[in-house]
Amino acid sequence: MPAAEDAAGAGAAPGARGHGLRAPGMRDVGPEEMARFRRVERVFLEVSARRGYREIRTPTLEPLHLFTAAGALSPQLLDRVYSFLDWDGWSGERVVLRPDGTVPAVRWYEEQRAAQSGPARLCYVQPVFRFAPGDAARELWQCGIELLGLPAPEGDAELLLLARELLLALGLDDLRYELAHPGLVRAALGAAGLEAAAQAATYDRLLDGDRTVTEELAVRFPAVASALRLLFGVDGDAVGYLANLRAALLPLAPAAAAPIAELEAAARALDAAGCPYALRPGTARNFEYYTGVTFSLSAAGEPCVSGGRYDGLGEALAGRAAPASGFGADLLRLAELAVGLPS
Repeated sequence: MPAAEDAAGAGAAPGARGHGLRAPGMRDVGPEEMARFRRVERVFLEVSARRGYREIRTPTLEPLHLFTAAGALSPQLLDRVYSFLDWDGWSGERVVLRPDGTVPAVRWYEEQRAAQSGPARLCYVQPVFRFAPGDAARELWQCGIELLGLPAPEGDAELLLLARELLLALGLDDLRYELAHPGLVRAALGAAGLEAAAQAATYDRLLDGDRTVTEELAVRFPAVASALRLLFGVDGDAVGYLANLRAALLPLAPAAAAPIAELEAAARALDAAGCPYALRPGTARNFEYYTGVTFSLSAAGEPCVSGGRYDGLGEALAGRAAPASGFGADLLRLAELAVGLPS
């Protein structure tokens, strides 16, 4: 899962192009920050191991087609990958510096799948590389979890509670989830008559906080206006909101039934654990990639962990469908937040 991007680190000495000897967007991690990094890494791996997750590490270089075929990266992120020709005599293949950890992990799983029995629980800590303008961070240390082979709702509940366990182990509190489901948005916008490209553009506007889109759609599609206002204009914080949404939306968009049921199961799992949450139109930028419940988990208002379900990725990579979900976090950002973590 893509981790939240960290702000640029320590400054560089003045010099050519304003960066001195350090490459733009790259940051050093000094001894004190490195000590915090290792403490957070240790906690992440210990919490993951207790729940049966095993660590892997994937290559820094991956074929570009792995990401384009999977459709795992948004067009905006594909424009930011570091790609070049891996030259081999007169032939070669275009490769990328790994821009995200999920696709390589699923590629590894598909290559090992014949030897797998039951769900695969994987974790990793490794850098990912994405171009950013100026001196914003271009190398991000991503700690990620991938749960492969366990469908919703069991898999969703496991991931949601594992993310909570991780942040609590880091000493973070005041935790709050945001839950969403892209299938719900697709069903609602499809009932309004929007094609796939227009649905994605509308979804991006919603994530950008543009609430004017709700009234625009209500005016254009009055038959579904009340359902659209409920979905996009009201943030619920209990399963009762989903019951209202079911009553308003299902007569117009029967395809919303399964997404609502999956969201309800996730919300009930959080209710049972005593975790507060809000139900949103969306939490994850890549509309086409996610197939099920998505979530973001914050501590004291600071976003820390995000992820969701991507059941179509295995089929896109290897032609074999498999339930899949995961989450990611920026390890250096967690190290900044978990300042009180003991050595």
